[in-house]
Amino acid sequence: MLSLKKSLVFLTSAALLLQVSSVAIAAEEEIEYVPLQEEVLNPLGAASVWDASTQSILFKLRNGLTGKVTVGSDKYELGTQVGSFPASVQLDGTTAMIPEDEDFIKTVNLQNASANILDIAHQPPASTIKVKATLETEASEQKGDSIDDPSVWIHPENGNKSLIIGANKKANPGGIEVYNLEGKRIGAYGVGKMNNVDVRYNFKLNGKKVDIAASTNRTTNTINIFVINPQTSELTEVTGNYLESNMEEVYGFSLYQSQRSGKMYGLITGKEGEFEQWELYDNGNGKVDGKLVRELKIGSVTEGIVADDEYGKFYVAEENVAIWKYDAEPSGGLLPEAKIDTVDGIRLTEDVEGVTIYYAKDGEGYLIASSQGSDRYVIYDRKSGKYVTTFMIEDGVIDGTSETDGIDVQSFGLGDEYPDGIFITQDNTNVEPDGSIANQNFKIVPWEDIAEGAKKKLKIENQNPRQLKARK
Repeated sequence: MLSLKKSLVFLTSAALLLQVSSVAIAAEEEIEYVPLQEEVLNPLGAASVWDASTQSILFKLRNGLTGKVTVGSDKYELGTQVGSFPASVQLDGTTAMIPEDEDFIKTVNLQNASANILDIAHQPPASTIKVKATLETEASEQKGDSIDDPSVWIHPENGNKSLIIGANKKANPGGIEVYNLEGKRIGAYGVGKMNNVDVRYNFKLNGKKVDIAASTNRTTNTINIFVINPQTSELTEVTGNYLESNMEEVYGFSLYQSQRSGKMYGLITGKEGEFEQWELYDNGNGKVDGKLVRELKIGSVTEGIVADDEYGKFYVAEENVAIWKYDAEPSGGLLPEAKIDTVDGIRLTEDVEGVTIYYAKDGEGYLIASSQGSDRYVIYDRKSGKYVTTFMIEDGVIDGTSETDGIDVQSFGLGDEYPDGIFITQDNTNVEPDGSIANQNFKIVPWEDIAEGAKKKLKIENQNPRQLKARK
């Protein structure tokens, strides 16, 4: 990537000689500008977001100190102190550029090195186990980069009738696709280029509780919402009005069902680091409408996002930087609470794509992230954020996975074949037994294979996603 550093020249008039045949003379002062996030904050492991409402970059250093830089102003805030740049902060496209100031940069570096509060845990080196997929879904009907993100829906009475709902970015018909637990495609809904999909339960619509699947639609730049019929396994679209995003192109997506307020939210990420939180509600006409309740801009491209409904948090993967932890309530502010891990090639290798939550009992469980650049999946403790282990899906009767986009995990039993739940992942390169390349698909690993393969056995606990509760 070419550096964004550039010189902006400011002319200050030294004098104007108002005489015939005189020449106006201007003295030039050259001020060097640098991108604040890319060249100052990101290398330090600091957190930063763009606040569109104030045209400001808000940041948090590793010692917990917060700061603020505002476009058009030569002032900056660092904790309780206010300082001055030699000129005003500028905006180059979507990039905040600050005048290069040795005092500011030195102070930020010293403060950042003084303590480590932002990083939730000191992460150890990676250790990797190997597992094999036992099932794969039918390949996509479209060639190229089509299959993206899966989500598992649990049938309320019969786990064998549970479904895999996947997003397809090739809208012909593409859209949302539905598979049974044998991997057979049993439904396809060509509503557009769908990117990420998520499922939640007990949403109040038309006076009764229903299960919904929702997804980002890159064709219409909206959130699309479907009701899942447990009797027929069919989806019915219930997308209402007011669900069109303000960002240039929607990308990642997660649902968040608050255990505190009972409200349902859609969380969207964008290719420029945008984030929007939408409250979803019954519009009284059998459809679901939404209203934007929070927005911010993270430093760079983000896709993977997942909400922890019990703890009221969400995790977002800034693909080449870090995994961040945020308060998921709309009043939760703009800056992250903590950093789970850094994308430094040790445990996480860019791009970091999918993220998902394994719900165990009593608030225990795991956060899992796909490290696309290393074809690995990284597991962290859900409560402490501490690194647990890494696994990869190697070739077996079914081929292994590579360059994964979306993932999902389900701890609840899925009938006879998967009594301890599953891990499901997108496979970028789907290799047939004869070595030929097929279209993309999803691969499934029984959770117990991962849990029992770890050096220290992981939890195997059936947590019903319909019975979550608020936790601290």
